[in-house]
Amino acid sequence: MGVIDEIMRNEKPEEVILFFTKNELGISFPQLDRLYNVTGWAHVGDNMGLLNLVRSMRDAGFVEFSGGGIVRGPNWREPIFMVEGKYTFD
Repeated sequence: MGVIDEIMRNEKPEEVILFFTKNELGISFPQLDRLYNVTGWAHVGDNMGLLNLVRSMRDAGFVEFSGGGIVRGPNWREPIFMVEGKYTFD
């Protein structure tokens, strides 16, 4: 199991989305959907649950929709697991 799989399975989806939007490129919804599909929809239930979560994060200003993707919003913050240094990326 890779680090990304561990993160997807072990962390809250809000934190995962913050992680994937940490740089300017962000992540497309199809990419995020595929990652959750591969991990058995851990913590989100299905793609509609994921879409609703992303929308609520947009409404709270954590993310924005831009150029066909999800990018960091004005209220974006570092994911807790990154602050804690919980994972090692080699």
